[in-house]
Amino acid sequence: MYDYGEACPISKATTVLCERWTLQILREMMLGATRFSELQRMLPKISPSLLNSRLRQLAEHEIIVKKRIPEQRGFEYHLTPAGKSLQPVLMELGKWGMRWIFDGMDEPQLDVAVLLGHMAAVLNIDELPACETVIQFTFEDLDEASQRFMFIKDDKREVCDENPGHEVDVYLRSTFKTIAGIWWGDIDVRAAVANGSLKAVGSSVYTKSLPRWFPVSQFAGENPRRGEMPARSALGVAQNC
Repeated sequence: MYDYGEACPISKATTVLCERWTLQILREMMLGATRFSELQRMLPKISPSLLNSRLRQLAEHEIIVKKRIPEQRGFEYHLTPAGKSLQPVLMELGKWGMRWIFDGMDEPQLDVAVLLGHMAAVLNIDELPACETVIQFTFEDLDEASQRFMFIKDDKREVCDENPGHEVDVYLRSTFKTIAGIWWGDIDVRAAVANGSLKAVGSSVYTKSLPRWFPVSQFAGENPRRGEMPARSALGVAQNC
């Protein structure tokens, strides 16, 4: 860690927090990741050794705590009060980045698993029936593994490449670019449904309420181009009651 050698709270904080990947690790923990494997999945570009090093540093500064999983092998990582108190700091940093730095989607940097994982973490479960919900995504512009499945039950949210046998409640079909555009706020979800760039098939309890539960980034509201990206031709929404 770099020591600025200043008697300044900003310098002291950045000495700890501004190491590579540290803020991204805290971001994922604030979205619910507690295990090493979960952090690896949501941060695919960080090496296991560097992830271990950053977790160790965060624990040494009592920003997170490492706890053995009861009656299982392995450990979990949890935010301490010091770690939890960083949430508004990261939120304001993200808002600033979206407003002043983020300039649209850089498609080579987009990752399907990461995007859907973030979407699952903030999906509005209060607008879904109080039971297990399975959502199937089909991406028209991906050559391989074009389908992904999102499982929601109580506080458990999981994204999988394959459906292990659950009944699908709502089928969503679109391009990955459109889904990412909705997530970042470039495309309004209602407009995408109205002109068919996002197609939904399923029980009307899911399709009619889709604009209320479909997740968008916590920072979408700061997007200076919010809702500006044009959608495609109108195909409507199919409903099976």
